[in-house]
Amino acid sequence: MQTKNMEEVDFQSLLGDLSLEEKISLLSGRNFVSTPGVPRVGIPPLKTVDSVNGIRPIDFHGELTTACFPNTACLASTWNADLLERLGQQIAQQASYKHAQIVLGPTINIHRDPRAGRNFECFSEDPLLSGHLGAAVVNGIQSKGVGACPKHFVCNDSETFRHYYNVNESPDGRPLREIYLAAWQQLLQKAKPVAVMTAYNKVNGTYCCENEDLIEKILRKEWGFDGAVMSDWFGTRSTVQAIKAGLDLEMPFPIFRGKKLLKAIESGEVSEQTIDARVAKVLQLRNKTRPSHGEGPETSKITEESNAIAREAASEGVVLLKNSNNTLPLDVSGALKIAVIGEYGQRPILTGGGSASCKPQYRQIPHELLREAHKSLENVQYSAGVRTRVFVPMAESDILTAQSGQKGVDVSYFNDDSTEPLLTETLDIARVFMLGDYEKGLKMPGSRLEMSTSLVPKSTGTHLLAVRHSGAFSLKIDGAEVLSGSTPDITTEEFLFRLLKYETRIEFPMKAGQAYQVHLTMQSREPMVGEPTPYSATLCFEEEYSEKDVIAEAVDLASKSDVSLVYAGRNEQHESEGFDMDHITLPDNQTALVKAVAAASKKTVVLLHCGSPIDVSSFEADVDAIINMHFPGQEGPRAVVDVLTGRVNPSGRLATTWFKTLEDWPSFGHFPCKKTEKGEVGICYKEGLEVGYRASDRNNRIRWPFGYGLSYTSFAYDDLSTKVNRSSSPWTLNASVRVTNTGSRPGKEVVQVHVLPPRDASVWRPQRELKGFTKISLEPEESKVVEVEMDLVSACSYWDEVKNEWKMDQGEYRAEVAGHNASFTL
Repeated sequence: MQTKNMEEVDFQSLLGDLSLEEKISLLSGRNFVSTPGVPRVGIPPLKTVDSVNGIRPIDFHGELTTACFPNTACLASTWNADLLERLGQQIAQQASYKHAQIVLGPTINIHRDPRAGRNFECFSEDPLLSGHLGAAVVNGIQSKGVGACPKHFVCNDSETFRHYYNVNESPDGRPLREIYLAAWQQLLQKAKPVAVMTAYNKVNGTYCCENEDLIEKILRKEWGFDGAVMSDWFGTRSTVQAIKAGLDLEMPFPIFRGKKLLKAIESGEVSEQTIDARVAKVLQLRNKTRPSHGEGPETSKITEESNAIAREAASEGVVLLKNSNNTLPLDVSGALKIAVIGEYGQRPILTGGGSASCKPQYRQIPHELLREAHKSLENVQYSAGVRTRVFVPMAESDILTAQSGQKGVDVSYFNDDSTEPLLTETLDIARVFMLGDYEKGLKMPGSRLEMSTSLVPKSTGTHLLAVRHSGAFSLKIDGAEVLSGSTPDITTEEFLFRLLKYETRIEFPMKAGQAYQVHLTMQSREPMVGEPTPYSATLCFEEEYSEKDVIAEAVDLASKSDVSLVYAGRNEQHESEGFDMDHITLPDNQTALVKAVAAASKKTVVLLHCGSPIDVSSFEADVDAIINMHFPGQEGPRAVVDVLTGRVNPSGRLATTWFKTLEDWPSFGHFPCKKTEKGEVGICYKEGLEVGYRASDRNNRIRWPFGYGLSYTSFAYDDLSTKVNRSSSPWTLNASVRVTNTGSRPGKEVVQVHVLPPRDASVWRPQRELKGFTKISLEPEESKVVEVEMDLVSACSYWDEVKNEWKMDQGEYRAEVAGHNASFTL
């Protein structure tokens, strides 16, 4: 069969041509990103890529870039499904530059607790908003022939012990159905993704990858999902149980399949009929995507269309949280003196960490953009403020010189039984990174690497030297050992995401301009079981600085300015896949910086980088304005400047409630996972249905509510009416309201429809629940009649735990829009 006509091939029709061994090979990946093909019959491999916020290359530690879009929580704050569908099309285009057929996303887990490490790459605390916006992204991606694989099905809402924890006590019944599964149900009502990825964790005692109730009974039979189901990476837990439960594809390697699956078939534990059903789904993936994208060199292309949509999404996702006395927008047409303070004003944080992170095609510098926007360039000045770090940064190449004079380091690789290097190379960064793909001939274990360079500090002081190492190491300076460490006890996942766990550091006095000869030796480690073994060493360096002095410098600049813009928040070291946060206050003494600047400045604006709420209690009253700018992607810094200067009217609305303190969250005390006396790992969703704004007794503990966001204009609502349409299938609830822009600026408004249950409901119901929304644009004094159509069953039902079905109580319901109510009776 000729692959040049692959677009016309029905790959499922080739099932009967495959041998049993070939069928089995198709049910697991062949490497970190791809599934195998069967060249004999013309079946091509499939390539998967992360993710919605930017398409990562195979070598995700390499230099290849991609268009970096805003993080998913920022996308959710746009409340704009049309925009997200257009953005999905650009994601697909970027995937094609990497020759990929499937994008691993979007992430459809719920913002249950603000400490969750991956909240930034999830949409919301609300299932309807998550599902509808997730569907928009999926539809956009798949409209261009690239497949989307939403993840992680289901309740993967914490990173602590994420491979093992069991979601117990609750949810079962209503919370599981009405919140955690509901987000997926909403998505699948509006989109048909080619695949779904299962979660690592257990639900009700069974791992999601082998949970027949979730995969076969609910996902496939009840909801009618006809796509493939794949595991998360190293997320398969069994051979027989998982394949019988409906897991089609094990990624990334055949740990539980391959020979183990063949043996299970031969013993009669798994039938070939079951194998055929799973293979059919995997072949169907090739029918639903574009095999002609094929394999080839990955590229990165900057396009005007992609940048424009990235900028639009970032600007619509900006949420103006506070704006006392119309501090914003800034008038940059005159002599306004602006102080830009904080290292994020020089090095903006564009993404969170983990598999959702990516290397942007460029990085805009906020204080330079403000200078461009200002009429008087000299009236915008910058001060770095405090450093925000979790671990010591990799040594910068500009202070490192290899033996040849090239900037960087020399690295030689030796097998222990040889004195001659297997390979010698010069790298422009001070890092060696291998994960399963080792240099040819390198023994694992039984080898070592040696890294050498000349390091010249820029300042005199007691500086930080560190090594991040996968094996035992020795670090020498000018021939004397100054630091050493043993092989760290880490998993591959910890190696990827928890860098601090294998970092060893020392303070070392150095003089500015003096060359220090640095020599690092590291041994390989014993192979890991069931996962690739890391072989990596990073030389890290940071020069000493005085926090007191940099705060004083920032205060001095603020005192001479009319307004101070403090860029603060978290970075990819604080919010990441692989771990949860311990607290939600500003990290690394940024609070002291904000308060000191606010005390000295005439006006202070705080711009927060974050994917999850931050406790602003300690400084909220001291500052004049607060902006949530999220992790806004490569066009984000310009988008934020557009909002600051009034070029764009902010229209973002919170997709998650910001309670006043961590203790106010309904999940507090039940997050993260805990080990029992028996060594079992469990997480209790004891708040049940009271997730975020659904909590019944916390209104006075909310700082900024779900759906909140300020504008530079104002809107008025009137003439709200509702109508139940029983002639449509399914029945719909239609809400109509007139919205008027009563201000002097054009603006966008998010019309949010909440449904309130009957006062005499037969079971406890949240006071109100979001059941529909839309976003509109209005010129000053313009009015529009807005209609929002909702599925009646979804809008009014609860899950009957006894009958295991959706149920609507009879009675008077109310629809609420911006404080206006309209009743309807069922």
